[in-house]
Amino acid sequence: MNKANYLISDEELNAFLDEQLDSHERDRVLEAINADTRVNQRINELRLLRDMVQHAYEEPPQRDRLIRHASRTSNSRWAIAASFVLSLGVVLGWFGHQGVVAENQLANSSVNVPAKLSNVILHLSSSNPERISAALDKAEEMLLAYKAQNKDLRLEVIANDGGLNLMRNDISSFQPRIQQLKNKYGNVEFLACAKAIKRLQEKGVDVELLPEVKVAPSALKQIIQRMQEDWRYIKA
Repeated sequence: MNKANYLISDEELNAFLDEQLDSHERDRVLEAINADTRVNQRINELRLLRDMVQHAYEEPPQRDRLIRHASRTSNSRWAIAASFVLSLGVVLGWFGHQGVVAENQLANSSVNVPAKLSNVILHLSSSNPERISAALDKAEEMLLAYKAQNKDLRLEVIANDGGLNLMRNDISSFQPRIQQLKNKYGNVEFLACAKAIKRLQEKGVDVELLPEVKVAPSALKQIIQRMQEDWRYIKA
């Protein structure tokens, strides 16, 4: 695709950071980020600016010192931007790009406990019952494999978009399965994205979650946080 087609406005980039784009728009921004270094640089700068403003307002007495420090040390500015690039890799993984377990691997591969242990966050965004079932199968395979070898594992299953169907009391047919996993394993949590819930509520949908489900403020932020903590990310 020609770079001329990558005309992404700052409004679109801000909406991307706020998780307010639909899937088509989101994929377009991701493609632009991958293909055009200028778009990548702009989104890094927008995220950096947001972080600096937020930090300044969280610590008012230090605001002037923060601004002076930022103007004196451009290197630190790009260091923060570089850290966002790492987080951006997680975002790319979210939407099915490189660095994640593909859905056919999710359904068919056996579990091998790695020599270097890592906790796992399993992300579900599809309402397809077969993919939901495959995700739960994979979760239980991992829990069993680690338990059989007396190795610790923390597993989080986080859902947004259509994946919320797994965790909604009025829709889900998987509550017995979730209860079974929760009762059998004390190291698995089911999390629903608050932003995805809010989007449904704004459409007039009354969202009631299963009692076994907790709420995370944002699926994206939860995934980025876990990846920064060296958790393994799997896209269901």
